[in-house]
Amino acid sequence: MKKNILSVTISALLLSLCSCSDFLDRYPQEELSDGSFWTKPVDAEMFVADIYGVLPGSANGDIDGDINSDNAVHGIKWAAGDVSKGIYDPAGFGWSGSYSSIRACNILLEKIDMIEDYPTADKEATIGEARFLRGYLYFELIQQFGDVPYVESSLALDQLEGITRTPREEVYKKVMEDFDYAIEKLPKEWSSDKYGRITKGAAYAMKARAALYYADWEVAAAASKAVIDSNQYELFDAEGTGRYAELFWESQEACSEAILVRQFNAPDNTNYIIGWECFPTKGWGGINPTQSLVDAFECIDGAPISKSSLYKENDPFTNRDPRLEVCVLHDGEEMYGTVIKVAPLKSSGNTGIAQHGDATATGYYQQKWLDPSIDPQSTGWDMGKDWHVIRFAEVLLTYAEAKNETTPLDDSAFEAVNRVRRRAGIPELQKTDASKPTYCGTQDELRQRIRNEWRVEFALEGGKRQWDIRRWGIASEVLNAPFLGLKYKLVDDPSSPDGQRCILYEGENIKLTGSRYSDHNYVYPVPQSEIDLNPALTQNSGY
Repeated sequence: MKKNILSVTISALLLSLCSCSDFLDRYPQEELSDGSFWTKPVDAEMFVADIYGVLPGSANGDIDGDINSDNAVHGIKWAAGDVSKGIYDPAGFGWSGSYSSIRACNILLEKIDMIEDYPTADKEATIGEARFLRGYLYFELIQQFGDVPYVESSLALDQLEGITRTPREEVYKKVMEDFDYAIEKLPKEWSSDKYGRITKGAAYAMKARAALYYADWEVAAAASKAVIDSNQYELFDAEGTGRYAELFWESQEACSEAILVRQFNAPDNTNYIIGWECFPTKGWGGINPTQSLVDAFECIDGAPISKSSLYKENDPFTNRDPRLEVCVLHDGEEMYGTVIKVAPLKSSGNTGIAQHGDATATGYYQQKWLDPSIDPQSTGWDMGKDWHVIRFAEVLLTYAEAKNETTPLDDSAFEAVNRVRRRAGIPELQKTDASKPTYCGTQDELRQRIRNEWRVEFALEGGKRQWDIRRWGIASEVLNAPFLGLKYKLVDDPSSPDGQRCILYEGENIKLTGSRYSDHNYVYPVPQSEIDLNPALTQNSGY
């Protein structure tokens, strides 16, 4: 059972003070008076631990983020948010939660000097955690909204009236300063009883993520290389023995690939991944991969399906990148004692296309977190796997992409992306033999293969694809294209109990509602509720 400072301090805080939201929202008028709270180091550690909840990993928010891209649609039809439909209504957005947490970070930074006899290294590490979290929150805000108000003091939300939006470039600079402080002051690792706390490696990795988003190539390459050169992290099953699926099971939540996690501990703090993503025995739709995502996985010869002689349209899951089977649950597979049948026929049962309101919309189901050790019939809602906010594969692909942009076709870029491919059991990309399907002879050829590696390695995992297609400038192309599911056709068959039978992978693709995107959707609209409260805020162009 996981026991660590985050779970312990939060529990203690709740028992001695109040709820998390009250804890942050009601300061300083009530419980957290200067005289009674900021007196000993554990007070600061408890306070910053409470802010860790801003890290991604919630079931109906971060985990289903791929529905906002071309990777997936929501099988639970009522749960599909506006962005997934291409609707960007200013009334539907908000940022008050982020600013409440930023305020909490600022409170700690203002009050921590009140604590006497705080060992310097410990104090600076706690400040580093708060500055990391503040930097992370502001990075997410500028990623979503562009220019945003930048506040470095503990102003309450109702004190922000009159504050204007700070240019995104200035906020980005502040974000980098916060990450740099965290890099300098945080330890390389914590003791085992402090599992889950932010480390120097996590700060480097998050800095690399932010720099990559804004094409700050040299910074992204340097920060990711620092993580690689630390030799603290490694891909799980780096030798590629076929255990990749286990990376997404509870048994591997604290493996060497995990750089930063958000902690869960069922049943007290569950992430609901299995129940939300896919309840296969009930045909609960969850997150349904699109045909576009399925087609993105190469064949085992290292060629895209459009160029591989191994690909068979009527047998599309044979001879494919093994990660496809890890991500996508398809017709004929057995999970938890149920054989998945996706034919749109009554005899297919709950798992068939359109058999009920929450059944698969595409003919495919999400599979990545279907841990065989957890029975979804009884405890599926109580999965306690920690969410990998950053894992080492991201750092390798960040370095590969950034290095290829600064030094085209550099050997180290090939090596970084090929470490991810080797683990998956896919042939390495190379620049010496043009006769092979893995050949990348130009910067753009390697760029496109790295981009596809991002897609398949992180498929259905936290919504990275939404932001990748924006930063690459291809969101309009892929979100305005038709959204499709698998192909099937129905033919008359009197011997069938349905009077028909279904032939899969032939006929017409399922046509989905899909999304839409205009260039101004690169950033979200400024929340209308915030403009109503503070007329000094301006709206983003196009909204």
